Amino acid sequence: METSKFKKLICLLMCLVVLSAFASCAKNKKEEQTTSAVFTTTTTTEPTTVTTTENEKTTFAEVYTAKVYKGLSKDKYGEYPYKIASYSTYYNAGDTMRTQNLETAVSKVNNIVIPSGEVFSFNQTVGKRTVTAGYETAKIVRDGEFVDGLGGGVCQVSSTIFECALRTNAEIIERYSHSLTVVYVPLGGDATVMWPSADFKFRNRSSADFRIKMHCDSGTLTCSIYANKDVNVGDIKINIKKSGKNYILTRKVNGVQNYITYSQYQEPKTTTTKKAKTTEKDEKSKKSKKEKTTKKSKKSKKTTTKKSKKSTKKSKKKKSKKNKKKNS
Repeated sequence: METSKFKKLICLLMCLVVLSAFASCAKNKKEEQTTSAVFTTTTTTEPTTVTTTENEKTTFAEVYTAKVYKGLSKDKYGEYPYKIASYSTYYNAGDTMRTQNLETAVSKVNNIVIPSGEVFSFNQTVGKRTVTAGYETAKIVRDGEFVDGLGGGVCQVSSTIFECALRTNAEIIERYSHSLTVVYVPLGGDATVMWPSADFKFRNRSSADFRIKMHCDSGTLTCSIYANKDVNVGDIKINIKKSGKNYILTRKVNGVQNYITYSQYQEPKTTTTKKAKTTEKDEKSKKSKKEKTTKKSKKSKKTTTKKSKKSTKKSKKKKSKKNKKKNS
């Protein structure tokens, strides 16, 4: 009897141990579920709208709809011994802020590799022109006139690359001309850019990989494109002619035209007519003031002369009286 009771007690103890183990496991599961639920609620995101520092008037959604191309990487030490094309433009090195913008943009482009068949996008490679990215205020084109703006001068970098890419027989995908004339490339041979809308893009359609080498120093900005193997891009000739208001750029490869683009430019807004009108008004007002002053001066002279005459008459009378008294 005692042995059976002992066995029953042992069985009860074992059951209690098993039940307590199950209870602890259930508690742990509940805690894991609550913590995961709290974590998932904190990972929700909301769409954001960002105002650019480049142009205080433009506000756009961060998720811009422009096509994003395969990211290009830099290769500083790889072998690209074959020079395909080179092009240089010139700038005023004394303009330190504009030069700073050129150097900042060039640092983003230098040593970029464009594999065969891939696309180079200037905006995607260089990025947004902001103060934090190292850009300064210099002259830009806005609303038909040259004004101070962030990142001024970057278009010279894109235009220099455009001229160089033309000479590699690259496929020009996207290119825009300035609204006003520029002096660093021939009219019709520029490529303006603006974040995030206006971009410059070209495709490497050769069988070799290209690497862009770019530098600016002492007023000279140079873009050169090298290949990792010897490729023949053909006999390339670039021609620009003016027809009416249009500047027409064409490219022929081995005598066959495979690219054409049109450009139109406006004269910058001037305030000379307003200034002329204001100067005319100023001259008229000056003349009227002079006339008034001369009239006043004449009147004052007349009054002074009258007064002087009166005073002389009085003095003469006094003297005559005195002489009469003496004689008497």
